[in-house]
Amino acid sequence: MFTYFFERDITVTISRLILFAFVAVLPFMGGCSESDNPIKDDHDHEGEQTLHADADGVLLKVDGVEIYRQFQDTQTGGITLGENDEIEVQVIFLDSHEEELHLDEITGAEEDDDEHGHGSEEEAFGLAITEYDSVIIEVHLSEEDADHGHAEDEHGEEESELSFEVVGLKAGKTTIKLQLLHGDHADFTALLIPVTVE
Repeated sequence: MFTYFFERDITVTISRLILFAFVAVLPFMGGCSESDNPIKDDHDHEGEQTLHADADGVLLKVDGVEIYRQFQDTQTGGITLGENDEIEVQVIFLDSHEEELHLDEITGAEEDDDEHGHGSEEEAFGLAITEYDSVIIEVHLSEEDADHGHAEDEHGEEESELSFEVVGLKAGKTTIKLQLLHGDHADFTALLIPVTVE
């Protein structure tokens, strides 16, 4: 073996010895562990809880009457209104048992005082409605949904109801894409909801 290393030029011999030493030591060096993975966020967030709405469906109501229901991949109903009509649609998200998902219980509304003594609240849930034909309908999110917040009723208590308004502009059919937003990402995206203007 030594004749293999030393029968050549000294620089080649030194290079080979360094390479041989590196390869021999490599198995004993600490390799990358899961905690070294730059893609995986493995920080120790004590007391920090990732809040996520595990919605499996959505229910739409107008004046307390169910007009649309989606649970997992099954949907029934849709939104129907007349030209120049305006309706308010209440949105209720469903859990894995097809029961109402109480978003205000998920957020927990835990407040921590910052350095100025102001409470900081968890990011609230809100709605996003996109991908509809703006010639056929117009959609308006309620102010608190647009701001991803909760409305307060006349007694100063928080309401967790999410809703939006649809205005019929022209007879025809379209669909809307409805999402439950949490901060800057969607926790739930519904199947495309059919809308008919008569």
